[in-house]
Amino acid sequence: FLVGIKGVAMSALAVILFKTGYEVNGSDVKEIFITDEELKKYKIIPKIGFDPKDLTSDVDLVIYSGANGGKNNPQVIKALSLGIKTSTQAEYISQILKDFDHSIAVTGSHGKTTTSSLLAYCLIQLGEKPSYMIGSSSFNNYTGGDFNGKKYFVFEADEYAVDPPYDNTIKLELYKPDTAIITNIDFDHPDVYQDIEQVKEVFLKFINNTNLIHICIDDVNSQEVVKKIDKTKIKTFGFSKDADLQIASFKIDYSGSKFNLLHKDVDLGWFETKLYGEKNISNITGVVSLLLDIGYDLKKIKHAIKDFKGAKRRFEVIYNLDGTYLIDDYAHHPAEIEATIKSARAVFKNKRLVVIFQSHTYSRTQKFLKGFAQSLSLADLIFIMPIFSSARENKSEFDVTSQSIVDIAPQNIQMKSLSDKNELMAELKKNLKSGDVIFTMGAGYLNNYLTDIIGVIKNLN
Repeated sequence: FLVGIKGVAMSALAVILFKTGYEVNGSDVKEIFITDEELKKYKIIPKIGFDPKDLTSDVDLVIYSGANGGKNNPQVIKALSLGIKTSTQAEYISQILKDFDHSIAVTGSHGKTTTSSLLAYCLIQLGEKPSYMIGSSSFNNYTGGDFNGKKYFVFEADEYAVDPPYDNTIKLELYKPDTAIITNIDFDHPDVYQDIEQVKEVFLKFINNTNLIHICIDDVNSQEVVKKIDKTKIKTFGFSKDADLQIASFKIDYSGSKFNLLHKDVDLGWFETKLYGEKNISNITGVVSLLLDIGYDLKKIKHAIKDFKGAKRRFEVIYNLDGTYLIDDYAHHPAEIEATIKSARAVFKNKRLVVIFQSHTYSRTQKFLKGFAQSLSLADLIFIMPIFSSARENKSEFDVTSQSIVDIAPQNIQMKSLSDKNELMAELKKNLKSGDVIFTMGAGYLNNYLTDIIGVIKNLN
C-alpha cells in the first residue's frame, strides 16, 4: 500500500512492485496528476484521501514518502498501530538495490531525470532489459518505472530528506549502488541543508558508498569533492579540459544538438541528440561515459542516444502553431532556469521568450530570491504566479511572495506578479504575439494551464 501513490517516484515504484508480482494499492489526493494514466494502465486505482479505514489488515507493507504528512499520515499511523511493516520510499529502494546484478544511481542537484531516463532508454536501445525508476511519469513513450529483470536497475537518487521535518536523514546517504552518475553539486534545498558545505559532505559520503563514480567536473563544488576521493573510483566528464571524457565542441539548432567528444585526447567523433542546450550535452556525456565503461560499442551508443526526446516536463514542446511555441519545463532552481533560458536562446534565435513561472516552496524562494530575479530576467517577458507551497512548511514563517521576485528584478525588465489563472489569461491575451516562445516553468501546477494557453495562442493574429 503506497501512501501518496500519484507522486512520480511513487507511481514508478508502484509499477515495479506490480510487475514483480505484488498486489498494489495506494492512496492520494483527488487532484489530477500526470501519473494517473500510467497507474490506470496497470489497473491501479488510488483511494482518494488518507482514511485509515482504506488500509486493510491484509496489507503486508506500507510505503510512504515525506509528502502528505509522512510518518504522521493517518494511514501510516494506523499501519504502525496494527504492526504492519512500514518503510519510507528511500529505505525500500536502498533494500532492493541488492536484488540486482548492477545498480546504477543517477544523482546531482540538477538534471537527474533527463540523465536517468536517457540511460534507461539507451540500455533498451542497446538490447538490454533494464529495470528502472525515473522521476517522471514517462519518457519516449516508456513509463517512468518498469521491471524487466535483475541485470540492471537504473534509479534517480535524490539528495532530499526522507521525511522532513520529522526525519532529516538524507536519502542519498542510504543508497549503496554499484555505479553512479553525478551531474553536478549545488545548494537546492535550504529547508534540509544549512549550506553548500553540508551538501558536499553528503555527496562525499555517497561517493564513498559507491564502487565507481562518473562525475561532471565543470562546477567548483564537484571539483572540490573529487579532490578528496580515491582517483581509481572516479571517471570525469564535462567541458573542462581536465575531464577524462571532454566535450570539445558543440552546435545547437532547431533539430537539437551536435557535440564532439575526446576521450583522453582520442577523438570519438560527433554525437547527435534531439535535446537542446549545454547542460543536456553534459548530461548525455555522463551517460556515454558510463556506457563506454561498461563496454558497449561506440557506434551503437551514438545510435542509441540519437532519438531520445527527453522526459516529460523537461523542455517539452507542448504545442507549435506557425512558429509560436509552448514549452513546459520543470526548472525550479535559478541555475536550472538560467540553463533552460540560455538553451532557448540558442535554439530560438531572434524570438521573444515569454516565461510563466511558479516558484516551489517559500523556503527556496526566500533563500534564492536574488537568483530567481536574475535568472528569470534573461527572458523578455515574465509572469510570476503565486508560490506553490509545500505541506511541510508554514507559510506564516516566511516574509516572501511572488511579488518579492519582481521587486528586486532590474527595472528595465518586463516582469509582473499575478494572483490567479484568470489574471494570467487576461495578460496573455493582451501581450502575446505570433512567433513568441512561451514557457510554463516550475515544479508547481502550471502544466494544468497548458490547454488554456493553447487556446490563447490559437486566437493570436
